[in-house]
Amino acid sequence: MLVAPTVDNTYGMLYAAVVVSAVLYGVGIVQFWMYIRRYHAKDPLVVKSVVIIVLVCDIMQQGLLTYAVYQYLVTSMRTPAILQSLERSFLVELFFSCAIATLVQQFYCWRIYKITVENRFRFPLAGAVSILGFTTSALSYVFLIKAVKFSLLTDFVELRKLAIITNSFTAVTDITISVALIIVLHTVKTGYKKTTDMVNRLMVFTFNTGLPTSICAVLVIICVTAFSETFLYMFFFLLLGRLYTNSILVTLNCREYIKSSQNNFGQDLELSLNISVTSPIPASEVLVPSQFERSTMHDSDLKNSH
Repeated sequence: MLVAPTVDNTYGMLYAAVVVSAVLYGVGIVQFWMYIRRYHAKDPLVVKSVVIIVLVCDIMQQGLLTYAVYQYLVTSMRTPAILQSLERSFLVELFFSCAIATLVQQFYCWRIYKITVENRFRFPLAGAVSILGFTTSALSYVFLIKAVKFSLLTDFVELRKLAIITNSFTAVTDITISVALIIVLHTVKTGYKKTTDMVNRLMVFTFNTGLPTSICAVLVIICVTAFSETFLYMFFFLLLGRLYTNSILVTLNCREYIKSSQNNFGQDLELSLNISVTSPIPASEVLVPSQFERSTMHDSDLKNSH
């Protein structure tokens, strides 16, 4: 399907990307503020470090994208040649976007490892998903390296096949992560109604948080295939990094919300897992379905639960 390029479906799409990206950036900042208030003193250093790095990359990405579009839509008024050129800040922006995707995907792989009940499946499952994630990251950086030689914005179409492959891997990776987490969460059900309801709720939430990035990657594939002469594919591609940022922040901030529907969920889950004769790992580790929430029970309480 050939669609002729116009101002609306080319530079108009870049402008729309900046606007939508700015909205998502604002949402991310609010989510970060909520995270700092609730969990900065509770979460492990590795989690806090990932959040900080992702936020810094997100800030850089938004700044570079805004600068690039400003060059095309404002500076080009006095220097028309800019409209055809490839603004280098675009490439730097893609670097930070790839970094965000890598960090978030590997964070979810770590989460898979932490909440897998069966020790024999822990490393193979998390390792396989992690390799898939790193493969996606490698393809993204190959795309970026190849794009460095371009001088025109329209040259991106030369990497159409690589873009399709890369975004296919992105979608597959995100879907695989969601499915793996749902399967793993299903294994920690204890038969207790409260805890089962909590796990079911978390499974639905896990699916929903992985959905936006997967859909966005699929839309990139569709647009780069059907509307390659336009910048519609760029619109969705430029939003991926922002969606990953919000995904990890919403995931971390949802813990209190998920626990709030039942009283004493932490204690219920821990006690039920402690008395389970089939549980091969300590309950303190299985508590990770609420995502790194520290146990609210003291050691004496744990002893009394047996």
